[in-house]
This record gives sequence, C-alpha cells and structure tokens, in this order.
Amino acid sequence: MERVTRADVAREAGLAPSTVSLILNGRGRQVKISEATIARVERIARELNYIPNAAARSLRSGNSHLIALLMAELPDDPFVPVVHTVLTTAMIEIQRRGYLLVPLFQSSDDPSDAEVIRSVMGDTQLAGVIRETTSDERFSSTLLWNMGIPVVGMSMIEADDSADGAALVRIDESAGVAAIIRRTDLPSGEAAHAVFIAGPNTNHSRQNPVLARFGDRARMISLPDWDEATAYQAAFTLLSQDPRLELVCVADDSQAPGVIAAARDLDIPVPERLSVLGFGNQEPRSGERLGLTTVEWPLREMTRLAVQEVIAAIESPSPGAVGRVRTLPTSPVWRTSVRAR
Repeated sequence: MERVTRADVAREAGLAPSTVSLILNGRGRQVKISEATIARVERIARELNYIPNAAARSLRSGNSHLIALLMAELPDDPFVPVVHTVLTTAMIEIQRRGYLLVPLFQSSDDPSDAEVIRSVMGDTQLAGVIRETTSDERFSSTLLWNMGIPVVGMSMIEADDSADGAALVRIDESAGVAAIIRRTDLPSGEAAHAVFIAGPNTNHSRQNPVLARFGDRARMISLPDWDEATAYQAAFTLLSQDPRLELVCVADDSQAPGVIAAARDLDIPVPERLSVLGFGNQEPRSGERLGLTTVEWPLREMTRLAVQEVIAAIESPSPGAVGRVRTLPTSPVWRTSVRAR
C-alpha cells in the first residue's frame, strides 16, 4: 500500500497543495482560511489515514521529538528484569511527555560497532540522548554535545561525581546493603565468616559494606554466569568447606534460590544458622516466596529521573551550565532470610 501524501489530500479536497499544507501545519487560521475549509481538510486527512512525515516536519520546525537511549551490550535474554525495567520505563515516560524512544545497544567491543552507533546518531535528528554509562561509548561529550544535543548520563551503579553532559543520574548501591549488614545478627558474632557471590561482571560496589564489616573474614568470588544452578554449586562447596560461613550475599536475586537450596540440602537452617542476602528486588513475588531479604534497586526511579532531566535540558536549555548529579539510594527490603537484631 502506498503512503498517502498531502497531494492526495489536496486532490480529494479540490484545493491547492499549498493551502492543504498550511492547514495541516496548523497555520490555516493564521492566514484566514475559513473554518469550514479547515474542518473539511482535517476530515479528509483522517478518512485517508494521512500521517504527517515527522522527519520533514522536524526539519521545517527545527524540532525533533526523538530521544535515544544508548545502553551497553544487550544480553542473550532481552527480557531480563534489569533491561526490561529500564526499557519499558523509558518508553512509557518519554511517550507520556510527547516524545518517542530510540533504543540503541552497543553489541560488542568492536570499533566498527561503535562507528555504526555514531553513524546512526549523527544521521538521525535527535532531541536528546540518555546514555547508560556502563556503555563504553563516551562520544556524548564530543559528537553529540558539539551538535547541541543534550546528553544525560544514567548509571545503574555507583559513579564518579562528574556529570559528562547536562546531568548524571546515579545509584548508591551500598546504602541498602549497609543498612541490612548493620542489623544482621550472626550466631558466631565477630567470629563469623561471610562471602559475596558476584556474577560475570564486578564493576559494581554493592559488596563493599560486606567486605568492610568482615575484613579478612570475608571473601568475594565471581561466577561465570547468573544461573541458579551455578550459584548452587558454588554455595554448596563454600558451605561444605567453611563451618563458620554464616552470611552469603549475592550480587543479584537470581542467584539466591541456588544458595538457599544448597543450605537446605546441607541441613543448614536459614536464617537461624545462615543468613542469605540478595540484591535487586526485581522479581518481588519470587523474593516473597523465598522469604528473601534483599535490596531495592531503584531502576524505575532512576530512569524516570533521567527522562525528566533530558527533557528539561531539551525544553529549557542552559548553555554552559555545569551538569548536576542526582543520586538515588538503594534501600533494604526485609523478609526472613537474614536474621536481624
């Protein structure tokens, strides 16, 4: 099916294309076209399912309503809670404000992949960009900023104080973990051991409160994936080898079922003998079923705030202003897998 054009609307209305363009651009009343003619053209446009060419309209007006969300490598499963939460929140919040989302992922470390993103973003008229800062791409301060496109950084983890763009929205990972660790009651007290089980990447800081409290009685291990089965094997080995291991923290809630299952199979009661602490609260119903004490990762709030910041920079630009840093704390979600004082 061919796309309906303004010429088609003009032909159906029996008017000059220039007259129809004035009406569909919202300038009909300004140039004194009659209300009856305006109403007739608008009715015909609806009946023909005429859709304005957004690219042409943005070129005429100098305005764009496209906001890009640049994220790091897309995981094998795009429906994992973290990606799903950020993408859907960004899409809803951006569309609610009258803009449209353009999601972009850096799919590899290959320089050619970065060039593809540069090309797309350089050739597409964008109103603004939200850059999730775990991406290796840092051209926002050069290519995009030099083009006058507002860029807002968005960090899911703890980040430096500097905003490389109009603003930076970041998360304080340690706050929620520290709040739980302060209230954790372990059978052996100061003699207890702890372990932090990370996944394939360790660029986060959520382990710091655990390592700070337990010192040389704590260790951190990194697993090759986030699978429950892998966490089970690691926890089973650790618990079998160390009778003083009384706190297991995981970098993501997805690992916690494996740890709890390992404790059960070793007849180690949770939380009487072993406390298990998760992180994320991205699947709260699963956490509730397990009784998992965890940490709320405010990804929705982070994304909403990043959208607010980029739209504020688009609609009320402040050239030369120093980008502000907004920090959101994590918070404890107490259930029953950690024994509290």
